[in-house]
Amino acid sequence: MHIPDGYLDLNIAGLFLVLTLLVLGYSIYRLRGEKLTSLFGVLSAAIFAAQMLNWPIPGGTSAHFVGGALAGILLGPYAGCLAMAIVLTIQTLVFNDGGITAWGANVWNMAIVDVFIGYYVYRALSGFNRNLAAFIAGWLGITVAAIFAGIEIGLSSSFAYGLAVTVPVMGTWHAALGIIEGTITAGVVSYIATRRAELLEKKEVGKASFVLLAALIALSPVFAYLAESVGYSEPLENAAKILGLEENPIYEGLLPDYSIPGLDPYAGTLISGAVGVLIVLALAYAVRYARSNRKNA
Repeated sequence: MHIPDGYLDLNIAGLFLVLTLLVLGYSIYRLRGEKLTSLFGVLSAAIFAAQMLNWPIPGGTSAHFVGGALAGILLGPYAGCLAMAIVLTIQTLVFNDGGITAWGANVWNMAIVDVFIGYYVYRALSGFNRNLAAFIAGWLGITVAAIFAGIEIGLSSSFAYGLAVTVPVMGTWHAALGIIEGTITAGVVSYIATRRAELLEKKEVGKASFVLLAALIALSPVFAYLAESVGYSEPLENAAKILGLEENPIYEGLLPDYSIPGLDPYAGTLISGAVGVLIVLALAYAVRYARSNRKNA
């Protein structure tokens, strides 16, 4: 769902950049006086690592976990929004996963729409059935985020198709793939609620969480191989072919497409995953530290 450069007109990209900065600023304001726990940093890194695991789907496409709804459920909407924004920013700047000009739109879709919808849907339904609430939150969050992506490219004049085509294409693809998102979200929430209930209260994590991060990184080359075996392509890439969209990158990234030039692609994926997780962890903990010092001051 990461929109690259060349898909959005600059006025559309600028509009969503302003909207995104306003919501991020408001989220930081709402977090004043609150302590960001260790869960904030570890979950940010875990979502980054999980997004590298591309699940192969027969028919020539693949899906990966986005995690916006899960971030909202576990961290709350404002900290969840900030955590996802960190992940998406590192993906853009280091790996060219999402365009520089489309950063505002991508953060709006996956760090704001997905997070806030996921949080409020879960909060509204969890009293009836926690697992079902988490599933619907994950499914609806990513589906509505994809519809917003369809709106953004549909309003752009970069290609011939309008909203009547782009919204159904993006919405349909991700409504189907959202079943995986909802299932993973429900599974994680169910596990934490039944096995690690204290995590939801204290939001502090132990050493086992870093073992999980290492496992996710180690699995990334495996999933890269499996996705490639079915002719890997992102749903947005498939939609782009249908809609005649063309990328126009203005920045290649430090480790473009999670690879290292001259290195075996699977080894490059492994190293890129480790580098990305470390950067996200460092940035998330830096934000946590800065917020803690500001609170103490």
